[in-house]
Amino acid sequence: MNTTRPCFNFRSGRCRFGARCRFSHDLTISTTNHRPNAGPGSRPQRQESSGGGSASASGRNRIQEWKQLLHQGRYSPTRSMADRFFELAVMLVGGEAGECQETVKLLSEEDGLNYVRSLVDKRLVSAATDGERLDVWAKQLQPLLAIITHEHVVDSAVLEHHVATIYNFLQGVGSRRMKGMFDFAVKLADSAPVTVSGDTASSAVCKLVIVETCLAVLSKMVECNTNNIVDDKFKDVTQRLTSILEGLEATEETSESSNDYFMAQSQKWLRWINVRLGVGDELPSARSLATQRIGSRAEFALPKTLPGTLSASGRRHDNDHASIADIRILPTHGEITSTRGEYLPSNDPSSFHLPGIRGRLDREFRLLREDTVGQLRDAVRGILEIFQAQGQGQQRGHSDRQNLFTHTYQDVDLVGVSFESRRGLELSVGFRQPRKLNGQQRREWWTQSKRLQPGALVCIVDAEGSVLFCAVADSTVIGSGQEKKDLGGDEVKKDKLSLAGNDEFAYVKLNLAQFKDRNNLHQTMRWYRPIGPTYQRCLVEFPGVLLAAFQHTLEALQQMSKAPAMPFIDLIAPTTPSEGIVHVPPPIYASRAGFEFDLACLLTDKTIPLAFTPHKHLDPKTLAGNSTLDETQAVALLDCLSRSLALVQGPPGTGKSYTGEKIIKVLLANKERGKIGPILCVCYTNHALDQLLEHLIDDGVDQIVRIGSRSKSERLEKVNLRAIAQNADRTRHEKSSLYKATQALREQEGILSESLGELSFCLGRTALQDYLKENHPAAHRSLFRDLVDEEGFQEVRRGKPGRLLEEWLNGGDITEPFAAPVREVDQLVKETLWNLTRGERGKLYNYWLGEIRDPIIRTITWDHEEYVESKSARDRVHQEVDLRCLSAANVIGVTTTGLARNLDLLRRLKSKVLLFEEAGEVLEAHNITALLPSVEHCILIGDHLQLRPQIQNYDLSSVNPRGAEHSLDVSLFERLVRPLRDGSQQIPFSTLDTQRRMHPSISELIRQTLYPSLSDGGGVAEYPKVKGLKRRLFWLHHEVPEDRAQKQDPTTTSHTNSFEVDMTVALVQHLVRQGSYRPDDIAVVTPYLGQLHRLRRQMQNLMQISVGDRDMAELSILDARAEEQGEELGQALDAPARTTLLKSVRLATVDNFQGEEAKVVVISLVRSNAEKRCGFLSTPNRINVLLSRAKHGMYIMGNCHTYENVPMWANVIRMLRDKENIGPVLALQCPRHPERSIEVSTPDHFSQFSPEGGCLLRCDQRLSCGHACPQICHAQVLHNAVKCLDPCPRPKSGCDHRCRLPCGDVCRPKCDETLEGLDLPLSCGHIMKSPECWQFQHPSSVVCKAPVSKTVPGCNHTVTVPCHEDVAGPEYVCTRPCGDPQGCGHSCRGQCHRCKDRVGSEVVRVHHVVCNQRCGRKYTACRHSCAKPCHGDEVCPPCAKPCDARCSHSKCSKQCYEPCVPCAEIDCSSRCAHQKCTMPCAAPCDWVPCSRRCESVLQCGHQCPSLCGEACPDAKYCQTCCSEEIKAADVDFIMGLQYHEVNLDEDPCIFPDCGHFITKSNMDGVMDLKAHYEMSTEADSCPIAVSSNSIPFSMDEVKACPSCRGSLRNISRYGRIVRRALLDEVTKKFIAWSHSEFLALAKQLVDVQISLASATTPKVQTPQTDPTPLKQRIQKQKSRIQQLQRICDWVGDSRYKAAMQLRAKISSFIAKVRDEEQPLRRVADHVRHAKSQRQTLAEPSPGAFTLDETDIQVKGSLQASALSLKCDIIIFSDFMSIRSPLIPSRPGISLNLEQHLNDCQTLIDKAAAAQYPREQAEGHIYFAQFCAFARSLSPDSETEAETLKFREDVKAQGQNHISSARDLLARYKSIAALKTEIEAAEKMLRDSVFYAEVSEAELRAVFKAMSREFLGTGHWYTCVNGHPFTIGECGMPMEQARCPECASPVGGRHHAPVEGVRHATEIERLALDMNRLDV
Repeated sequence: MNTTRPCFNFRSGRCRFGARCRFSHDLTISTTNHRPNAGPGSRPQRQESSGGGSASASGRNRIQEWKQLLHQGRYSPTRSMADRFFELAVMLVGGEAGECQETVKLLSEEDGLNYVRSLVDKRLVSAATDGERLDVWAKQLQPLLAIITHEHVVDSAVLEHHVATIYNFLQGVGSRRMKGMFDFAVKLADSAPVTVSGDTASSAVCKLVIVETCLAVLSKMVECNTNNIVDDKFKDVTQRLTSILEGLEATEETSESSNDYFMAQSQKWLRWINVRLGVGDELPSARSLATQRIGSRAEFALPKTLPGTLSASGRRHDNDHASIADIRILPTHGEITSTRGEYLPSNDPSSFHLPGIRGRLDREFRLLREDTVGQLRDAVRGILEIFQAQGQGQQRGHSDRQNLFTHTYQDVDLVGVSFESRRGLELSVGFRQPRKLNGQQRREWWTQSKRLQPGALVCIVDAEGSVLFCAVADSTVIGSGQEKKDLGGDEVKKDKLSLAGNDEFAYVKLNLAQFKDRNNLHQTMRWYRPIGPTYQRCLVEFPGVLLAAFQHTLEALQQMSKAPAMPFIDLIAPTTPSEGIVHVPPPIYASRAGFEFDLACLLTDKTIPLAFTPHKHLDPKTLAGNSTLDETQAVALLDCLSRSLALVQGPPGTGKSYTGEKIIKVLLANKERGKIGPILCVCYTNHALDQLLEHLIDDGVDQIVRIGSRSKSERLEKVNLRAIAQNADRTRHEKSSLYKATQALREQEGILSESLGELSFCLGRTALQDYLKENHPAAHRSLFRDLVDEEGFQEVRRGKPGRLLEEWLNGGDITEPFAAPVREVDQLVKETLWNLTRGERGKLYNYWLGEIRDPIIRTITWDHEEYVESKSARDRVHQEVDLRCLSAANVIGVTTTGLARNLDLLRRLKSKVLLFEEAGEVLEAHNITALLPSVEHCILIGDHLQLRPQIQNYDLSSVNPRGAEHSLDVSLFERLVRPLRDGSQQIPFSTLDTQRRMHPSISELIRQTLYPSLSDGGGVAEYPKVKGLKRRLFWLHHEVPEDRAQKQDPTTTSHTNSFEVDMTVALVQHLVRQGSYRPDDIAVVTPYLGQLHRLRRQMQNLMQISVGDRDMAELSILDARAEEQGEELGQALDAPARTTLLKSVRLATVDNFQGEEAKVVVISLVRSNAEKRCGFLSTPNRINVLLSRAKHGMYIMGNCHTYENVPMWANVIRMLRDKENIGPVLALQCPRHPERSIEVSTPDHFSQFSPEGGCLLRCDQRLSCGHACPQICHAQVLHNAVKCLDPCPRPKSGCDHRCRLPCGDVCRPKCDETLEGLDLPLSCGHIMKSPECWQFQHPSSVVCKAPVSKTVPGCNHTVTVPCHEDVAGPEYVCTRPCGDPQGCGHSCRGQCHRCKDRVGSEVVRVHHVVCNQRCGRKYTACRHSCAKPCHGDEVCPPCAKPCDARCSHSKCSKQCYEPCVPCAEIDCSSRCAHQKCTMPCAAPCDWVPCSRRCESVLQCGHQCPSLCGEACPDAKYCQTCCSEEIKAADVDFIMGLQYHEVNLDEDPCIFPDCGHFITKSNMDGVMDLKAHYEMSTEADSCPIAVSSNSIPFSMDEVKACPSCRGSLRNISRYGRIVRRALLDEVTKKFIAWSHSEFLALAKQLVDVQISLASATTPKVQTPQTDPTPLKQRIQKQKSRIQQLQRICDWVGDSRYKAAMQLRAKISSFIAKVRDEEQPLRRVADHVRHAKSQRQTLAEPSPGAFTLDETDIQVKGSLQASALSLKCDIIIFSDFMSIRSPLIPSRPGISLNLEQHLNDCQTLIDKAAAAQYPREQAEGHIYFAQFCAFARSLSPDSETEAETLKFREDVKAQGQNHISSARDLLARYKSIAALKTEIEAAEKMLRDSVFYAEVSEAELRAVFKAMSREFLGTGHWYTCVNGHPFTIGECGMPMEQARCPECASPVGGRHHAPVEGVRHATEIERLALDMNRLDV
């Protein structure tokens, strides 16, 4: 029997006794219960703390306890465990986001689902009585349902898959589990009370709550799987729940308001479920639905064909479908070429082929798509027709096709494709420039034309009929660079492509419009690398069409059509509409018991209590009297709060926005009470949205979030969602998911970029050659190798590579028209290539190219799909963070396009209130997409009498008789307020009737025509008159015709009227000159964009004087003060400002000025024609907007005869005539002389009669100087700008000179008259000539500027400064170069004052600028110096200059830092008539140089002055006939002899290439020839024999030309010395190069190791049918690479791809550093080869080159071998660490480590012999590690003893090597960095732990230390053991150090080496004198 003490083993999952355990397995019993006072069944109460720390701690305790319970779920949890499990889960889901995500994730896994299984399959079934069912419901089922319907769960993007898993599991196979769960719930509902009552524990269990909960779960379950809509079990459950709900509706108990909320929620869920199940019912019989009709009306209508397969004539094309969800957004090729008209639904719901809301969604989608995509389709069809006509020989020019819809660009070519994870796939497209302009003009044209703007939709069309839609990428630039090649070249710089950069071609960057479409991607790649004939292409641009403007809305409509989860369906699209005005119920949230709206936030007196409920009437006058609202605004506000779907009509100026802001304020004040969540505010334009949100901020609303990046408001930058989300915290699950997605994107970016690079070269000759070599060897031999005929003769083909292929392609017989057809490819591949016809060759060639290209394209397509999936995963994480930020907001602002783009995100947001601004201007499609499923309260504010939604297709417009049946431009607001058909269903709406904008004379125009109840409020009647005009309202009539014949503007095809342009500009100038209006006070409005551009161009070139903004602010303050004091303010002294006329007014079209206002509005109507066509302004909506923008005054310019046939215009003209406000003459009025009459009728009249804004009288105002104003009458602002030009009357101070400036200029403070002929002595002693008057008056204030030299104290620089300047003062700045030596060795070139801070004469701080001088350090292996900017201690990069090594046969073609290949020629150029060198060219010479004079004769006829065997100099050096200058040249420095004094027969001269020449004896002394040869004892001391063998690195210093240090390379006499120097240099290069290559590979190896350590474990594959047990056997005779390949194949998943690629590089490096490749070895081989070629058997001469094997540099080979072994160990270690979980799912594997062990031993032996302890220690470490692998991989022997013995032997062998490594570590401190690796190897051998935690920094530190062993610059040394190394710039080391290899001392102190270390002159000697020798 169990005790009450808990079982601790059971808590951790380790209890083995099960039911026999004597301790309790009930985890709900806490250890804290076991106190003396605790009962056996008591449970401690959980205390919830409000403190952050306590709450967090309790949350951690809950999650830990819940995970323990979860862990036990696999052992059939007890009832108490399950109760606690679900109780904790509910708490966690409602807690922090991280806990919620982790809980749901674990719940969807096996352990969590086990609890669900136990509940549904066992406990629900076993609950027999009502009491048991009630208990299970309350403790388990209801918590579970609450979890899976919680808003944090169902709305989460990252939990979407986990939630679907839970719902699908709950449904079960065949919906069995779902049916059982709902059967249980229905039984429980049958026995439960009807409604909630009382406070008992069971009060929450009532019929209504159970039904509402079940319907919520059922709706989500239906949504999880599309097949559920046709599942009869779901229909059965729905019918049973519906029956219960209908019974509750008939019960009086549910009539209480407290149950309205649950009833409304239940009905909402039920409506949605029925809609989804209705979709399933209609699927089999969709055709029959076309016969359904809504309503009945006697009308005659032509029959209309239905869409898709419903059409009697069949589908129109491949994109014609009955369901809009199947329609592709952009037109397909079949759709473009189809001749049948599209199916376009009418505005009659009875004609829809689908009923209700689905029919409405179908209509809006099809009409919106036709309006946007239809024009694209028609335009592309026109282009294809042109191509077709050209193909048929018809001539139809379209060099630059321009019409209303498109711009076309010719000669299009796809020049590049790139990929970047952020921007995706990007195409670089080139085309011919559309305009022949120069560079600057071209850039201006592209800038002003606004063509190819980012986001614009374009289409590429080719003559074959292919179509590809794209969007202009953000990376497209206009640019200023000049590309180097045209479209035909492959070297176009892709990173500098621009629209205007090239004279002939423009380049644009494009993104695929449908990047998820595989076919589009395939087509793009084929266009990029075409095979076969290419077709002409053109680029079609659709100006003003942005893909984002309609794509997201159309996709949202498609998504909604699949599951139309929308509110207000019965009001918007009822299946059975009623007639007349319908009742709109209140919002669901307002139906809660006790809910009321608190209106205190609106009241001026906050102490007055005022509340409102939808069921309780409140007098609007009460609200209006206590708030700032007028009565109609109060009515509208109360109506909006009372109706779930509320409409407010606001005529112009009535305060629609103000009312909407107050509604938002009330809703926010009641947000918590109604639990309404964030309020979603939607506007059509970004400008309107910015205005709304700024007004809310001004009204004190906080927690505002704006979605979208198009805002121009700086005030909203910090509340943008992107800015908020970037700073938001992420949960651990989100961080992990985001990291994985980002890593995946980076990997895919690299893979795709690599594949695109491969694709770009796939059609080249090299790719074809490789393909044929592998797949068609015979073809490869025929086209790319030498041919051998039948007789064995070889045909040698010379010339350009690939010439044979070209000959083959262009050869062959040309197929005759009636010849046999070209054979198929499978036949051609079997034929002899040279026997094919030309057509067959081309076909076969294209087939080969396709076989190369197409697999790459398929790979790119697959990789791109993976990229799209990874990007979606990353976006889901970002959406989750965004959702959390949005949920915390009060107000969310978004445009209609932004809402459609973020629909998935906003659908997860529990926002119950939607407010739509300017709803009458928005297409119904945008309105519908904004109706989120969570919305319970929708408020539409607009005016259907103002502008309608803008559409592109006039044939769909309601004002077009042909388009009236569609009426796409009728908004949802207008349709609900004013149905299209009489008697149709109508929604009640509120109207605002008090306008506060227009003067009554202006408002009368719209009151008498549109708004009869409109009244004037506020002080509109008190507006002041318009300054400068007699009337505030006037129509200036003219009959000047519009500009019909004018050339069209490049950016528009709109209408213009030149007369009105000039007249408008003149009137605006007149208004601005009054000086009373700000730039925002005057607006010019016109209906046409062309007229707007004309006005803009003219105004921006006219300069105007106006009042500045600052002055206007001051004027406003003065006006306010005067008003308070009851005084009349006189003329203000405002300063004028110079600006353009354009900046003084606002310009806008009518459509863009809705919602705006101005004090004075000037209107240009434009249209003036005899046909009386008024165009845009024929609709009352647009006329209404035009006439309702002005506050103080409005002036219309136009031909009234053109407009009087429009009814509304006729009424307006009649009213204007009645008040005499229309006529051909406009009356101006001078504000200063109002009695004078001024009338104008042409633009010139303004300059004639009112040139300065007044009249023609003289200005009677006095200037500020006192003179009379000389100008005519003008405003104060112009008066202040007048400059007085009279002579200045003001006298000078201290003299009698007069001021020479005009009166209007400010007098100079000092007299500047020059006193000629007068000398002024200064206090410094200098004399000033002709001083100015003021200087003579005050000589002490004169500053002497005579230049003098002074020394700056502190820095001691001598500077030349003006005499008055004090260099010791703190203000003086020394600008001389600093000059101080720096640590890098350079002198500081910074300015002195920037480097040194002086206080007085002392420098207190020195801070030199960063040295940017040329490094200049000499390279150790060549004569060059480092050209990189100074880089301090950083190692100099390798010398990249061309190598200087050369001989008489050839020269080295490599870069300088690469080791040279010694010359292989066997003949040396050192020879003369008497003897010659027998060594090959690369070896040091073995001859004895000839010392006789050359016997050759120069061109002058005299004997050569040089030595025998040397090249004869030019004849100008002849001692007999040379110039005097040459004769006087010093040639003997010892005897001091000149050229003409020496005896050339005894001492000939040597002539180097530099031009200097000296005697043989002198040059021999300079070259120290006696050190290399035995010299004769005669006086001339000539060489007679070679002194010894040429020993490597044994030369002393090599000299150069003593005059200029020039090269002596061409002197054969010194060939032995030169060859020795070259050989030493090449050897030194080889050492440095091999070391640098090793370091580069080592760093890559570290990267591979780090990458494998962070890589995820490969997926466990499904086991094979008969899996072989994993038995590893040590086999014989297997190579290392075979073992690695087996591991790669066994693991799979390309895990070791990078490691194997690196290993291949290491193997290549090993081949390059082996003994045979070293320079000394090569030269020795050349010597042996030369000897064998000459068949010389004699012993080598004493001077012959011999090789000592100890001279071979083995370090590079040792390092390469060690690196290769290390790479293998990394792969083996990773394999050993991941193999355990993979063993059951993988086949058997056999590995052989014998070769690895042998290579380790070889490395040890070679390193020990050469005394390289580091590589020797590494060999021991690697040997031990491979022993550890062999020990773990060894198979079980027949007996356990044998197995143990084998493993112990291997372990002992490995431990011996560990000991050897430790011994080396103790002896050589230079290898201390290997200590970590030794310990890791020991642990691996001892504990079989194959992964050591070594940080990346530790791994890189080893190689960083090694990088200092061979610096690029400095001096070379060799230690006592012969190891070379380098030390800095000094000749000897300052401090004693150790050899980095063997730890021998390598440096002394104070520049003196230790004994035994030689300054490696044998290595460095030539590096020091390379400039002298030039070798």
